[in-house]
Amino acid sequence: MNTRERGELFSRYIGLELKGAIVARALTAKAVAEQIGRADANLNRWLNGKTEIPIGVVCEVCEVLDLEPRTIVEHAYDRMIDELGERTIPENVTPLRGRDVEPSRQDDRKVAKKKSRDRGGDDGQG
Repeated sequence: MNTRERGELFSRYIGLELKGAIVARALTAKAVAEQIGRADANLNRWLNGKTEIPIGVVCEVCEVLDLEPRTIVEHAYDRMIDELGERTIPENVTPLRGRDVEPSRQDDRKVAKKKSRDRGGDDGQG
């Protein structure tokens, strides 16, 4: 299976994971679609793997369901690995998975708001 096919399968599993979470909360796709301001036909196509689900929609649905998107992604990836096995990685590449990497301890919003001492000159003097 090539990379594109794996990506399509992964997207399908994300939709199925979201669909399962919706059902587990005794909700309907139509109710969730209304809450996120999307057409229920579109949400159903994404949940059923008919079309690839946009990452923004994954986030929107997860917020309605009070879920962390990473949980859905991890479960979907695990399902894909169970079905296809780990992908073949070239010897010169170090494989990393989300759980192998420590989360950043710095709040990105604070980093983005820090004032710079650079006065914009091109003399290299900070």
